[in-house]
Amino acid sequence: IKGTNIRPTSDVVRSAIFNILGQALNGCIALDLFAGTGSLGIESLSRGSEKAVFIDKSKKALALIQKNLSLCGFEERAILAQEGLPDGLARIRDLDCAPFDLVFIDPPYGKGYIASTLSNLVDGGLLATDSRVVVESSTGVDDDLPAKVDDLVLELTRAYGSTVIGIYHY
Repeated sequence: IKGTNIRPTSDVVRSAIFNILGQALNGCIALDLFAGTGSLGIESLSRGSEKAVFIDKSKKALALIQKNLSLCGFEERAILAQEGLPDGLARIRDLDCAPFDLVFIDPPYGKGYIASTLSNLVDGGLLATDSRVVVESSTGVDDDLPAKVDDLVLELTRAYGSTVIGIYHY
């Protein structure tokens, strides 16, 4: 989308994420927060996720995600919602598709959204037992990946250039 701040996850980082998660995600319910182009949620659908929920505050981003879902034939397995995050997580429960097995968080860098988004996921009861949360951040910004948020524990971090990936287990 021209003139927006969407920062799609690179192919290298996306490939690394799914190599870590495993190739088969059969039956997972995925949540793609700060979804942008929807590439992570769409990739999870292509690997067997039963459903994916895409949340972004931008109407243009959601229109692009809808187009991408249509091109891939995944419209029936997706829900899109326009919400400002992290505060909009309180309304995700109303979509009646939680708890989630897999969550992707790729917020704008340097805004301090990571810790509050993780907290809101836990406090809102949005995570299934044994769920995984993938957080994307960047080196050189003040967006630390907390080691623990309640029962959500950081298990792995990897850096790919200036992109940092954190994998949490609940």
